[in-house]
Amino acid sequence: MSARRPLEEIPKTGSRYPGHVDIPRMREGHLGAAIFSVWTPCPETQLNNFDRPSNDVRDAFEVLDLIQNFIDQQFDHLQFARSSGDIRRAFDDGKIASLIGVEGTHFLGNSLSTVRLLAKMGMRYMTLTHICHSAFASSNGAGGKMRSVHPGNGLTDLGRELIYELNRLGVMIDLSHTSDETATQTVALSAAPVVWTHSGSRTVMDHPRNIPDVILKSIGDGPGKNAGVIQSVFYPPFIGPTSETANLSRVADHIEYVAAIVGRKHVGIASDFDGMYSSVIGLEDASKYPYLVAEMLSRGWTDEQVKNLMGRNILRVMDEVDTVREAMQDKLASTAVWEGRKDLPARWGGAGDAYFPYEVKAKQGEIFAHDEL
Repeated sequence: MSARRPLEEIPKTGSRYPGHVDIPRMREGHLGAAIFSVWTPCPETQLNNFDRPSNDVRDAFEVLDLIQNFIDQQFDHLQFARSSGDIRRAFDDGKIASLIGVEGTHFLGNSLSTVRLLAKMGMRYMTLTHICHSAFASSNGAGGKMRSVHPGNGLTDLGRELIYELNRLGVMIDLSHTSDETATQTVALSAAPVVWTHSGSRTVMDHPRNIPDVILKSIGDGPGKNAGVIQSVFYPPFIGPTSETANLSRVADHIEYVAAIVGRKHVGIASDFDGMYSSVIGLEDASKYPYLVAEMLSRGWTDEQVKNLMGRNILRVMDEVDTVREAMQDKLASTAVWEGRKDLPARWGGAGDAYFPYEVKAKQGEIFAHDEL
């Protein structure tokens, strides 16, 4: 949707619409649920100054508004969902459960307040980076050499606070796009299961966006492991062996390789539809999911294992993330702010601090006097 007035595009999605996803193809593909992502582009060049002026927060909230209106206006087919219970109710109603994800942290204004507001507005998962570093975490980029800007090329101090907040808010943490160090640190730090919403195996296809075995081995059942889920991407350069020959069978190869390490209760399917120029042969759009079901059954997966792959595994993660949220319900919001901000403490009292009561004005004077020492 790139029209001057994006909301005017919503009715058109009820018929064949450019891209990979529209209502008819979701219905043809028998989708029970879909996650629609809030996203804005990374800067064209990686910046170390994350306080650059931008419209990113505005743009992100406009995308969120577009998604919410899309769900509301296509009410014959879509039904907003956040929990596993919501998804099951939508399925029983014959609707496609529609969830909201946030892909990246570079457009949050370096603020945990933005994260908390997005959670209140229905955010179900947050990807810690896109193809650029942020004030929170380090990225693995788009495939080329990625210069580190944070010590250790992982989470920043603010990023560690973000993990706490996402656990407290009951938001799934997505590690697709993140650097290996960010992923490793997050798996160790998170009290809840993590997810990779659209990634593959780096052993099957050597690409930095895919997951190395050493990280896969930290996921699964048993002591010391995170009970997360890896959902397979359909993007040809990540699937291989070449962008031209990547196909459905290779997607299944990725799923089976990952499952052999983490277990079949820790894999899922995604796509990255409408977030890539093309999908693999045999999974060209949202109508093609049944072909992946048939492929997995042909490889000897049982009906129950395929049901888990196609949705039950991620529903289990949602429930466990919500359990952590309930356990943390008495915890207070993090008070952390991005240390690189230069606008705090703020002085918003108007000319001569005319809007401040005398006591506040005196206190402000003390703060700024102290700040200048």
